[in-house]
Amino acid sequence: MNISMLTIISPVALEDVIIDWLLEQDDIDGFNSFPIYGHGSSKEAHMSMSERVTGKSARVMFQTHVELDVAKNILKRLKKQFASGDIHYMIRPLIDAGNLMSYDEI
Repeated sequence: MNISMLTIISPVALEDVIIDWLLEQDDIDGFNSFPIYGHGSSKEAHMSMSERVTGKSARVMFQTHVELDVAKNILKRLKKQFASGDIHYMIRPLIDAGNLMSYDEI
């Protein structure tokens, strides 16, 4: 099994739309969301003038664990739907993930 953690970081303005989109995806059993801040001064970060002055921008982070090929397919669909949405992503390998109810090593 090739489990990965898919992390998607978006502007707060897209939070509800992305939540709805993620809930519609058949290959995602569930996900977590967190309010976070992005920091930096890069022009690619699409920060407003006030965000550049303070050095932080409010964002929302979504995380789910899925197979690597599923994560890549989710990103393809996300890009098609939100092509200009200033969305950042990360895919990281996981050793294991699941629910304790199904964990039998204890």
